[in-house]
Amino acid sequence: MYEPGFAVIDLETTGLNPRYHHRVVEVGIVTLDATGRVLDRWESLVNPQRDLGPQSIHGIRAAQVLEAPTFAELAPAISSRLRGNVLVAHNLSFDAAFLEHEFTRAGLTLPPMFLQGLCTMRLSHDYVFGNARSLAHCCEFLSVPTGSAHCAGDDAEAAAGLLSRYIDMDPNRPDWEKHLSAVSQLAWPPLEHGPLVRTVQRGFTAEPVHFLQRITAHMTEFSGPAEDEEYLMLLERAMLDRHLSYTEQQELVALAQVLGIGRQRCNDLHRYYLEQLVTAAWADGVITPDEEKDLRLAADALGLPGKVLDDELAKGQKETDTPSPTAKAPLSVAPGSIVVLTGAMTRPRDQFASALRDLGYVVADNVTKKTDVVVAADPDTLSGKAGKARKYGIPVVAEDFLFTGLGVSRV
Repeated sequence: MYEPGFAVIDLETTGLNPRYHHRVVEVGIVTLDATGRVLDRWESLVNPQRDLGPQSIHGIRAAQVLEAPTFAELAPAISSRLRGNVLVAHNLSFDAAFLEHEFTRAGLTLPPMFLQGLCTMRLSHDYVFGNARSLAHCCEFLSVPTGSAHCAGDDAEAAAGLLSRYIDMDPNRPDWEKHLSAVSQLAWPPLEHGPLVRTVQRGFTAEPVHFLQRITAHMTEFSGPAEDEEYLMLLERAMLDRHLSYTEQQELVALAQVLGIGRQRCNDLHRYYLEQLVTAAWADGVITPDEEKDLRLAADALGLPGKVLDDELAKGQKETDTPSPTAKAPLSVAPGSIVVLTGAMTRPRDQFASALRDLGYVVADNVTKKTDVVVAADPDTLSGKAGKARKYGIPVVAEDFLFTGLGVSRV
């Protein structure tokens, strides 16, 4: 028979309250036996299917969760670690509220009384002196090791360390046996074993592979001018801010596969696109330092070596007296264009909106087919505004484009 223990959980979320449609973006669970000995650590990022909220706090980027499973997909794995154990968290009411909300959204139920577990923050009043009750302060006071703050796995392990220390300091505290006995009586619904779901963890440090490498190298070529033009149109929209977000890379890979464009042809089209940028930059007879910086950002995003740009710049200088009649200026957003802002930006959005209006732009609250560009705190955002923009073929660019492309002051 399974001996009950403790399941210490930490959740990173998009906001403070699930009633306001906030979701879980990372789960960390550390299981302990009845004596406080660590048995297992499990964690995963979660695709919240919405904007990530204050990314400056949890440090999770949208590109990291795009391939992560949803909470519903992870629910069986989470349930298997919770069942038969006492639920523990630092500020339990917060984690319990999100846990209940996410299980309910997934069409699952938790046993009555399960969420009334142990809170290491409340317990700290008996073991930690002073008024501060944060996880970091409690761990520091009791010399419990900590990892990265607001990383669900590390915070769950730190809270588990606190619980172990409490048990060591006070092994006969009635609360331990009371909760262990109560949880053994809970009736859990049968565990449904679905397909194995791959967890996704933050901190993956492998060298990023340029998205061109994900386009089949030996695909049979059947593309022609129409296919080239369609790919270039998507590329131009994606390159508005001289940056290709993970989402935009995925879109380009998918389109290349649909159109039957192989890797070498994509590379040729990227070089052609860079040529057009260089030609447009040379149109006034000079390349400024800012323009060169912009072009180097573009070349890097396109996966082209610096020498290719150097050659194009040198060639363009020779041709400035007779510019190509087919040269096309890069897609741009000018005063009068409709701009939509989304995500938790480095300044309040109303400040950016005011600055944009002063520059002559129209700032809208919602995305329509008339919107010219969506500026996002994270260009891979899963927000509803960004999703609608992508559906309509409207560029979604990073916040930095406010300064580099729209003329907003950084000060």
